[in-house]
Amino acid sequence: MNDKGLVFDIKRDASEDGPGIRTTVFFKGCPLSCIWCQNPEGKKFLPEPDVYGKQIGTWYSTNELMYRLLQDKPFFTSTGGGVTLSGGEPTLQMDFAGRLLQALKREGIHTALETSGFFPYESFKAKMLPWLDLIYFDIKLIDVADSKQYCGQSNKHILENFSRLIKDASIPVIPRIPLIPGITTTEKNLKDIAAFLRKHGVKSCELMPYNPLWIDKLLKLGITPDYKRNNYMTPAEQKACVDCFTH
Repeated sequence: MNDKGLVFDIKRDASEDGPGIRTTVFFKGCPLSCIWCQNPEGKKFLPEPDVYGKQIGTWYSTNELMYRLLQDKPFFTSTGGGVTLSGGEPTLQMDFAGRLLQALKREGIHTALETSGFFPYESFKAKMLPWLDLIYFDIKLIDVADSKQYCGQSNKHILENFSRLIKDASIPVIPRIPLIPGITTTEKNLKDIAAFLRKHGVKSCELMPYNPLWIDKLLKLGITPDYKRNNYMTPAEQKACVDCFTH
């Protein structure tokens, strides 16, 4: 059993990855290949150099990572914060992520997960779910063909996992919908996602407006993006997306 996990970033004082002041651990490797990936440096499950020769990805043991995370425990305690696992896709390193979550809970630290939802459900239920306090679950596309085209995988497994998780989990599972103009923001896709969530009794979700900063990250890897939108969404574009969920 390999006690080490591959991480490409540890972001302290994170404010958008859960309640309170948090430290977010970004795991390297992802089973999807979304053409708009916000963290393209986290896609490959191996250390790699960028175009400047800087290595992306460091192997940590549980103890090494806990040593760094525990330095922020006073901030977690005073603000109701904690540690969020993100990526990449943390569930791709299920055993290591599970051991890290257990170590965090032994310290009384609030834990959260940001996931694409593409994982073996029974393993996740046994190895990670019991030590999580909050899950952010991405739902990008409803149409299977669109998912294969833009994310490299069928979404069937993802939607099934969400359906099971909503029934099994005793913790908040918050759907997050990334708004990618022209791909996920079509009226049909958003209305179909809204219908899917209503069918499962979900009353709220988070819409994540498009952020073009990932393009510079991709260029640093020496890769030319297939999807090229260099500007943020306008207020009118965002309102149109919200309307799909509220009307």
